[in-house]
Amino acid sequence: MKRMPRWGVLALAALLVALVGYWVYGTVPRPAYLLPPSEEAVGLPAAGEPYLKRSQAMMGAPVMGGSALGVEGTSQGEMTLAVLAASQRERYLIQTATVTLEVKETRAATEKLTALIKENKGYVADLREWVDALGNESATVTFRVPANRFEEVLTAVKSLGKPLDVQVSSEDVTEEYVDVEAQLRNLKRTEERLLGHLSRTGRLADTLAVERELSRVRQEIERLEGRLRYLSHRVAFCTLTVTLRQSARTQPLVPPETFSTGKVASDAVRALVAFAQRLWSILVWLAVWAVVWLPLLMVGWFGYRRLRRA
Repeated sequence: MKRMPRWGVLALAALLVALVGYWVYGTVPRPAYLLPPSEEAVGLPAAGEPYLKRSQAMMGAPVMGGSALGVEGTSQGEMTLAVLAASQRERYLIQTATVTLEVKETRAATEKLTALIKENKGYVADLREWVDALGNESATVTFRVPANRFEEVLTAVKSLGKPLDVQVSSEDVTEEYVDVEAQLRNLKRTEERLLGHLSRTGRLADTLAVERELSRVRQEIERLEGRLRYLSHRVAFCTLTVTLRQSARTQPLVPPETFSTGKVASDAVRALVAFAQRLWSILVWLAVWAVVWLPLLMVGWFGYRRLRRA
């Protein structure tokens, strides 16, 4: 019988050691920190549950008996939209509206509109009144009211008369508002650092350089604070422009032309004066141009006489 090679003996010994170690490791109890965490320990559902229920469990959404509805019957899509809406930051909108109304009495409608503005804690920014050739009065009022009363005020304005044209628009300035706030925070940190340098520096040149930079930073801070106040005011107060037009009135019918002796005499006198003015103008022109036409006339007259004598 042939002897087993040395490498075969080593391999068989390694296999026996591995089997013994696996048996010992499986039978001896292990400490809790070496055990893998279970799905219940991390709040995950069992492996046999549907994928939708697993997603709801991981998102914290309530799950009811294998249904895709929550505790109050809210669907998964609605829950997702609610989570997204809650995660979005507040929007900053500048709301404006332009309304054209036809009213019976412009002055009375303007007084009602002014009272409505005061009642809703607004203020008039611009007021213009005019009367057309037919005597109809019109007015344009531009005012601002708090943004939380925009819809209420717009409805009340439209009830003052017959709406002819209504335009509502909003401008989203969230990006600009957030950008200005971020720039303002950075500049204030820069101001604090410059103040620290100013208190530590000892050389006159360094002090002057820091003061120049500090002055520039403070000017930029004031500019950004002004822009932030402007945006905050425009967002807090919406702007409405209301044009009030008086409804057309019936006008008395008159003949297109009427005869008047006085008017005819007046027209005749005007025509006579115009004729006299034209005649006098011609005489003045002839007198001025006499230096041209008078010598020519004399030369022609002498030439004519010579021809007759010949």
